[in-house]
Amino acid sequence: MAVLRPDMTEDERLTLTQKYEELIVAGGGMYVEVFNRGVIPLAYSIKKKNKAGETNTYLDGIYLLFTYFTKPESITALESRLIKDDDVIRSSSFKIRKRKY
Repeated sequence: MAVLRPDMTEDERLTLTQKYEELIVAGGGMYVEVFNRGVIPLAYSIKKKNKAGETNTYLDGIYLLFTYFTKPESITALESRLIKDDDVIRSSSFKIRKRKY
């Protein structure tokens, strides 16, 4: 899941989404789906510095949920890119295991 800046235009959001979809596929990901939940208020305000050193405070964000199948090794590359991106406020990755019954 990634939370993006709420002031992004739709074109910027689509470009960013396509960039991360391509990164997932390049890392061996399959069946990539993106679910855009839209602008949602955050549970708490988040302060984040960008690369220029400016501090921004965010009260809401654009939530994107990426679901895909991939090798565990490729997740670290995706997480590091998400953390370094100024357009991404927060991100989290989690593994869903298949049930055995």
